Amino acid sequence: MADAASSDSSGGSRRFVYVVASVAALGGLLFGYDTGIISGALLFIGKDFDLNAFLEGFIVSSLLLGAVVGAGVSGALSDRLGRRTIILLAATIFAVGAIGAGLAPSV
Repeated sequence: MADAASSDSSGGSRRFVYVVASVAALGGLLFGYDTGIISGALLFIGKDFDLNAFLEGFIVSSLLLGAVVGAGVSGALSDRLGRRTIILLAATIFAVGAIGAGLAPSV
């Protein structure tokens, strides 16, 4: 009976590790996807807005800088305000930013 309880708890622990690893891998996948999207979009952004090399670099680096700042701040904010609140806030910021980027007439 002790063996059954031990095996059941290690199965739950193993499943937790798989879920955590999957979420971490998904985060890396999304980061790579965002980086790939900006590199593809940069071709059209540069032509539409007549950007020089500095502004193209600034646009690409702002994506990565935002990811670094968000990763650094999100843990403390999640502890303070709760994960659900932070996820809703991030989704709202993302939606407003996407609408703003879509409606922007210039850089």
